[in-house]
Amino acid sequence: MKLFLLLLGLSLKMKFANKNNDLFRRRLRTRTGSILIRTADRSVGRLFTFSKGHIFTKAERSGDADVQMVWEDANIAFKTMTSTDPQALFRAMDNGDVSLVGDMSVAQWFSLLIKALKGSGKNSGEGKSGKVAMIGLGKMGKGIARNIQAAGFELVVYNRTSAKTTPFVDNGAILAKTPSEAASLANIVVTSLMDDASVLDMVTAKDGILSGLAKGGIHLCATTISPELSKKLVEIHRLHGSHFIMGAVVGRPDAAESGELLTLMAGNEECIDQCRAVSSAYSAATLIIGHEPWLANYAKLSVNYFAVSNMELMGQLYAMGDATGIGRTFYKQIFESSYSNPILKFYAQKIMDKEYQENVGFELSGGLKDVKLMLKASNATSCSLDYAPIIISKMEKAISLGNEHSDWSVFTNLSTSK
Repeated sequence: MKLFLLLLGLSLKMKFANKNNDLFRRRLRTRTGSILIRTADRSVGRLFTFSKGHIFTKAERSGDADVQMVWEDANIAFKTMTSTDPQALFRAMDNGDVSLVGDMSVAQWFSLLIKALKGSGKNSGEGKSGKVAMIGLGKMGKGIARNIQAAGFELVVYNRTSAKTTPFVDNGAILAKTPSEAASLANIVVTSLMDDASVLDMVTAKDGILSGLAKGGIHLCATTISPELSKKLVEIHRLHGSHFIMGAVVGRPDAAESGELLTLMAGNEECIDQCRAVSSAYSAATLIIGHEPWLANYAKLSVNYFAVSNMELMGQLYAMGDATGIGRTFYKQIFESSYSNPILKFYAQKIMDKEYQENVGFELSGGLKDVKLMLKASNATSCSLDYAPIIISKMEKAISLGNEHSDWSVFTNLSTSK
């Protein structure tokens, strides 16, 4: 009965927020979807349906929904959903007390609604993990840093181009002159850099992170790096007495700005609890991959391989349409109906329009680096990523044609220009 009343109360709170909470209202209008929250024995359940900015709810123990949140026990569900611990739901998922079944993009969006419903609050980060240092304020890093600061964490910033730190310092952040100084002032150091070389240098240089990070400190890496470097950093930090947690992010710069990234995290369980409090500031969801940090690297490369493989497929099919006279709009409709992930819809439009110089979120040079990492990972494990050599070849050719700084999907244009 308590869970039934709680879900009823949640529906009423959402309807109230739709009238009075501007952030909730804006996020509600970004898509449609449905989620069924129920117990495994189907004794309690409620269906939430969102359409065109409206909320429809009803008591429902079974039936279809885009995603189902299935609780093993009603009492655990009630206790978790009423907990003031922001990590309570994550722990329940880790313990197997609740499972999510269905479209994970809808689940991620629903978590953003709940986040808006609760309100981020300027002081929501205080007292959780002390100071957080952000190293790297590029296209992704600046959005990550802005959300960490907005969540109320004390922020320390360092960037090689110091001008990029100004907006954060003006808003109360501490400016560090070196990575070492930034690390010395923080409990958790988040890095958002370019590649293996930049991360390794930032950690091991004379004035790098390691020289300033206290024993027991945590390095949370949001950069896409190789599993091999991840393993190396685990050992480097272990010898130093600190911890390395991999927290690869999935999403474009606009998702970093709006706090809608997906974080793939792996590492020591106690450290993950601390890091998840930080990543929740800039992520709609944080998925725990395992206890070995390098597992998150393989997970991120897998996600990126899925994305880049579909780009190649889109390019091939658009090429067929051009050759046969089938309109590009037909293929765009097929892609949009087949893929619920908004990122793939974004690229379906971008590749259709051949818009590679505008709204560049990820440059081709960076994409080539990632696909080479994907192929290396495949060769070391399954040897199954057959698309990777083809994509690398096309990316290299696209770079030779002067497209290094274009959007990374520009290589698909080689399929349509034969």
